[in-house]
Amino acid sequence: MDKEGGFVNRPPLLDGSNYDYWKSCMSAFLKPIDSKTWKAVLRGWEHLVALDEVGNRTNVLKPEE
Repeated sequence: MDKEGGFVNRPPLLDGSNYDYWKSCMSAFLKPIDSKTWKAVLRGWEHLVALDEVGNRTNVLKPEE
């Protein structure tokens, strides 16, 4: 059974010894999805937080919808 990706619906597998190869394959897998997907990888994730009455950020995490 082949563990490596290469299909549109299956991302490449990182097994701990192939990071350089995996990194290039993963970027090639994500970039065609759309530009927002790749930008999210570059910028990272930031939790959504609730705003107070005047619009300032609080420490309270926004509930998932």
